[in-house]
Amino acid sequence: MTLVIHQYAYGGPETLTVEDETVGDPGPGEVRLRQHAVGVNFIDLAFRSGQIPGPGFPSTLGVEGAGEVVAVGPDVTGFAPGDRVSYTLAPGAYAEERIVPAAVLVHLPDDVSFEVAAAITTKGLLAGALVDRVAPVGEGDIALVQAAAGGSGSLIARWAKARGAMVIGTVGSADKAAAARESGADPVLVLDSGDDLAAEVSRITRGRGVDAVYDGVGAVTADLSLRAVADGGSIAMFGTASGPATPDEQTVARKRVRVSTPDLGTVVPDPAERQAIADELFGLLSTGRIPAPRLTTYPLKETAQAHRDLESRRSTGSLVLVV
Repeated sequence: MTLVIHQYAYGGPETLTVEDETVGDPGPGEVRLRQHAVGVNFIDLAFRSGQIPGPGFPSTLGVEGAGEVVAVGPDVTGFAPGDRVSYTLAPGAYAEERIVPAAVLVHLPDDVSFEVAAAITTKGLLAGALVDRVAPVGEGDIALVQAAAGGSGSLIARWAKARGAMVIGTVGSADKAAAARESGADPVLVLDSGDDLAAEVSRITRGRGVDAVYDGVGAVTADLSLRAVADGGSIAMFGTASGPATPDEQTVARKRVRVSTPDLGTVVPDPAERQAIADELFGLLSTGRIPAPRLTTYPLKETAQAHRDLESRRSTGSLVLVV
């Protein structure tokens, strides 16, 4: 038997229940994974509430984790029992053991812990795709990262900084400014300050605006993102933590802004390409160019509390369930 978190109806954290279940053998193209850590992400809240409809009940939330392969099914190549791996885009992560498609796995080097991998694989693969492919920045460019103290925002800020860009960050409140600066954002703007932040961005950039905006917040920050971006710049709206947002089409056209709503599955669909980004991510971690994320950990049985903390924005950094 293995511990698993089930949900039987859409709703709040109280709908998450701790149960035991039996895990079977892996089928063709699958592996059985003994998990050591599981990431908690905003998309989990969207599935839990029904904002993103799931396949039915009972369901198990979570899309990201890390652990050891304990068995492989037929037709699996490149993975063997004992391999350290992490994964993303595989619903059903809130469990001690589980079956996952081998195609979602990436190899994990020995010098990256399971906890760090569970916190960083989804966000890291997305950050790499955003900064290098969707809205690329490099030496001399200026980027605006919304929610730069959060798990995704801090990693995007670090990756953009590693590419040589200047990073302006935003945070929801002043108490998160220090965490944003640790991620490489400087200056840091506070969303609830009452200041005209678009005017502040214009002042910082000497009227130029930023070359790229990475916005995982959505409704609350969409207007700032559009006002702050330079003519001909890019906005990657990769999340809707505060609700969905639709930038004003006339302003987008007038400023010739490229607006995208990327997700990891469509930006990097190929397993080999995901492994290549993962190798770069883990290499940046190993050399210190991207520091390990700040972690807040919870036992698997306290998943509901992790959801409450993430939803209320009482947390900073990345939330991880330790299995």
